[in-house]
Amino acid sequence: GGSHTVGLKADGTVVAVGDDFFGKCNVSDWRDIVAISAGSLHTVGLRSDGTVVAVGDIAEGLCDVKSWTDIVAISAGSRHTVGLKSDGTVVTTGDIEEEEYDVTSWKNIVAISADRDHIVGLKSDGSVVAIGCSDDNQCDVCNWKDIFVPINANTIEEYQIEKAKLTEIRRKKYAEVSVESERKISKLSKAHEKLQVKNRQIPILAKYH
Repeated sequence: GGSHTVGLKADGTVVAVGDDFFGKCNVSDWRDIVAISAGSLHTVGLRSDGTVVAVGDIAEGLCDVKSWTDIVAISAGSRHTVGLKSDGTVVTTGDIEEEEYDVTSWKNIVAISADRDHIVGLKSDGSVVAIGCSDDNQCDVCNWKDIFVPINANTIEEYQIEKAKLTEIRRKKYAEVSVESERKISKLSKAHEKLQVKNRQIPILAKYH
């Protein structure tokens, strides 16, 4: 977070140090946590059953996550909290304008990220959506394609297996691109050789013309 640090332990408990203003480090009683996210004024935890807990500044509904269910990922922004549901939709709470941060139309989302003034979602097809303040063009992602889809795993073993699969897919893709590149280079090289031969023949033909 902005002035505190949060850690998730292997046993599902959480530790926190730093500025405890608003009680954002009060996580000692958290259990069965599988993911955490620290904002500037609050801390959010995702439980193994898909529910969410939050501590810190309660103003503007920043920690109003008690009713959330079927959550698979969380992100704590400076002014809002975002949750990704198992069906690929997204929920939000906090100091947000309804229209400015309306994510109700988002579908097929596989990853989320919340910053101070905007929210970003990664779709299953590798495209990206974003909403919120875009004064510095931070939401201009409509043309992004083939963005990396994160590995979905519940254990280290599953992560390693999925990572190996992804690595193999990338290796094959790279090999295909390399072969195609070599073909293009070979084609250009042959064309260049023919041009050189033609250029060498021009003076000879001119001499005997």
